[in-house]
Amino acid sequence: MTVHTVAPARADRKKPAKPEIPWRQRPFLPLITAAELLGVSPSSLYRMESEGKLTFNKLGGRTLVAVSSLVKLIDTAECWTPSDRGSAARAKRQERARAGWEG
Repeated sequence: MTVHTVAPARADRKKPAKPEIPWRQRPFLPLITAAELLGVSPSSLYRMESEGKLTFNKLGGRTLVAVSSLVKLIDTAECWTPSDRGSAARAKRQERARAGWEG
């Protein structure tokens, strides 16, 4: 009985790793990648583009985000501060809860 070895399928063959280019050094990014970086949806990117906050380019039929405009947008991000929105509603709920406990 002869045992034959089978060459691995194409999917199992390892390709040499390509060096990863940092996103800030690229001229453009795909919409999905830019959306992941910002933590928003691709439709939000389209809204930001219509508001003039981002620049899109077409290349080979694909819509790409200009990294320079993405960096400018990130640099304009404001520091987060907690808002007082809803405090009146919370106070009203607490007042009703106290009234309910007291009878």
